[in-house]
Amino acid sequence: MIRGELIVEINGKEVYRGDSKSLVQNFGKALLAIISSIGSPVCSTNGVISSSTIVDLNNATASFFGEFYSTDSRGGSGGGVSLAMNAPDNDDSYGIVVGSGSTPVTPNDYNLASKIPHGTGPGQLDYEPHTINSSYSDTYSYVEIARGFINRSGGDVIVREVGLIAWNYWRNPGGVVNSVKFLIARDVLPDPILIPNLASLTVRYRISLSL
Repeated sequence: MIRGELIVEINGKEVYRGDSKSLVQNFGKALLAIISSIGSPVCSTNGVISSSTIVDLNNATASFFGEFYSTDSRGGSGGGVSLAMNAPDNDDSYGIVVGSGSTPVTPNDYNLASKIPHGTGPGQLDYEPHTINSSYSDTYSYVEIARGFINRSGGDVIVREVGLIAWNYWRNPGGVVNSVKFLIARDVLPDPILIPNLASLTVRYRISLSL
């Protein structure tokens, strides 16, 4: 059985674990473009082999490239990523993000209801780098992306929602041909989680397979 799990910890102590059932429509549209890729440099003039239409973080229509091949006349090769989520330290533009909104999840969600930004001011959290973990056995396997957040705001910060933002990025020798960040999952926690000043929050999205 394949299962999506959301795990939340405060100072290393687990405070919530439950199913993550809130993949939004953007994920399905991106997945369609990825599995439509043919793995071949035979492509149209503009270099796009497979694509789909998604909605970005500003609720604007955007293109997702599942596969791209450079046809730039200056030579050289192109490259990029379909679903980057491993955002670096202090970058709250993609990867795991948290918020204070409690609006119920809908399939059409394109952003958190109220994202808590990176920073050390009131109502902010210090976004740490991600970690990627995996484990494989005959009975239970998983792949996990996790991120830490430190409260350096001087006061309490309350988290009510969690999301996962992906980055679709492609370029060739002529420059960037596509760059879009978009929500693929959003979960509203059953109870608000209070992060005291100087406490650390860890959020884990885990895809597991049990036999």
